Amino acid sequence: MSPEFDKQGEIQPDRILAALDKAVASDSFGKAERPARFLRHLVETTLRGESHLLKESVLGTDVFERPASWDPRLEPIVRQEAARLRKRLAKYYENGGAADEIHIELPVGSYVPVFQRKKPETEIEIPQPPPPVRRRVVWPYAAAGILGIALAAGAWRTVARYEIQPAIAVLPFVNLTANPDNQYFSDGLTDEITDSLARFKTLRVIARSSAFQFKGKTVDIHEVGRLLNVSDVLEGSVARSGDRIKIVAHLERVSDGALIWSNTYERKASDLYAIQSELAAGIAGELKIATGGPSNRHIPNAEAHEFFMKGRYELQQLTPESVTQAELDLQHAIDKDPQYAAAYVGLSSAKYDKAMATGSAHQIDAELQEVESLLRKAIQLEPDMPAAHAELALQYMQYYRDWGKAEQELQLASRGPSSTAVERTYGVFLLYHGRIADADRHFSRMVELDPFSTGSQTNLATIRMLEGRFSEAREIAQKAAAENPKMLWTQQAIAFSYIEQGHPELALPIFRQLEQHYPQAQLGEAMALAKNGRKDEALRLIRPYEEDHSSIPAEWLALVYAFMGDEPNTVKWLQQSADLHETQVLSLAVDPAFAGMRKSPGFQALVKRLGLD
Repeated sequence: MSPEFDKQGEIQPDRILAALDKAVASDSFGKAERPARFLRHLVETTLRGESHLLKESVLGTDVFERPASWDPRLEPIVRQEAARLRKRLAKYYENGGAADEIHIELPVGSYVPVFQRKKPETEIEIPQPPPPVRRRVVWPYAAAGILGIALAAGAWRTVARYEIQPAIAVLPFVNLTANPDNQYFSDGLTDEITDSLARFKTLRVIARSSAFQFKGKTVDIHEVGRLLNVSDVLEGSVARSGDRIKIVAHLERVSDGALIWSNTYERKASDLYAIQSELAAGIAGELKIATGGPSNRHIPNAEAHEFFMKGRYELQQLTPESVTQAELDLQHAIDKDPQYAAAYVGLSSAKYDKAMATGSAHQIDAELQEVESLLRKAIQLEPDMPAAHAELALQYMQYYRDWGKAEQELQLASRGPSSTAVERTYGVFLLYHGRIADADRHFSRMVELDPFSTGSQTNLATIRMLEGRFSEAREIAQKAAAENPKMLWTQQAIAFSYIEQGHPELALPIFRQLEQHYPQAQLGEAMALAKNGRKDEALRLIRPYEEDHSSIPAEWLALVYAFMGDEPNTVKWLQQSADLHETQVLSLAVDPAFAGMRKSPGFQALVKRLGLD
């Protein structure tokens, strides 16, 4: 079955073509020839099994008649037309095409259309939104639970739906202080301005992890706007001397580079929180953004705020030393101001991240319970914190396997402006239950809000793996590898896609090279050997890890045995993974690696135990 087809069963090409004809003949397309021709080319190429040709460089010449010398970086016509096409499709399926049995979708970040059967209304369990880090990024796909555990430190800010304009990117404020130790202050200021702007529901704010890709670089506003799909860019600088600070900020319009707002603040450092609020209000006024009424947010005292910024900065470094320091700083923030809700969320992330930063693959019950207690305290103080609700949902999924309460928390989180944390967690929740189309909508928005972060790329590649779209997963990883060759996960994802597609011999040299820097990559080599029928060699590699698997998820050992076709040992290690409350095991109901044994009694009993039946 082609990966572009609905997982519920193959859709016949003639029915897809009929759905295509109806869509392009609708009022949503009108008499516009270009979008109809573009969509027809995408669909027909996919049906011919040639989706590998649906790349920007090829489409520019084949569809839009650009010469061979055409540079898509200078003229992004394909991306622009694809964005317009997505809007036309969305408009069509919201109106005349709402009742169509087959829907054609064009996921953000891809030119390969997806064909979905429309579910009966009785099957829809959540509102259907429009189509469109960071946490503990462990070994992609072999540790498929990264979807769940990449949710902590990046879950500090909220943003609005991407279609709503205007949209803004807050670039890292330049630290003009001579002392480099004050970097936490300029980065923290950028983060907090991002937080403040993100509270305006009608403003889309790019997540920190993508905006910070431009840190320390000379940027062109037009290029930033194109890459992040924003209408406005905020830049600035901060200088600190003793108890005085000077903040300069200016807002530029991407379309013509015009300076549309600027201000300078020279105050006491203790006034920083007030300055951030004033700055956000000034930008909202200039952009004519509805503020939604007065805010009831608690204003922390200056000393607590200082510790909070230090703690968040340290947490983002994700080293054993920095996470330990973050925990101390954030606890100090709470001690100085017990009503500081954001500090409780930060401290929960620090405590959760400590295990990964120190090389452990597992959490103990006491740690998880402490994390939950901190999140509940944050929600008690500030009930409308999407990040806290998303984190608590993850706890219900991983620790309690209470999927009903997890979805309740996600629904509460979704009441506020959308965020990468909420979209990612909700997508994971739906994916684990096999609701692929619904999950993809959340993941598409995640990527739209945070297009350049390692977390978004890692998660999207893993998602495509779990959906059985291995070639797409490999393309995502290869693109990321071209941009950053030193990324560990990219090579692992590429290698694993080869294993799943039946080419383990192509994965072996990749894993063996990775072992020079990352010994646990031996588990990947063992998987490739197992898939290649070299069982004895695979067993020899995993024996030491079977005796002591504290440095890896137990689910990795289950994957090795799954590729051997050894069902009893696969179930044995999956059960151990469940006992340890690993997030990786939660994907077992959809993970293609386990497809051959899903009907076995032992496997079904485990699925039922996890509440995924």
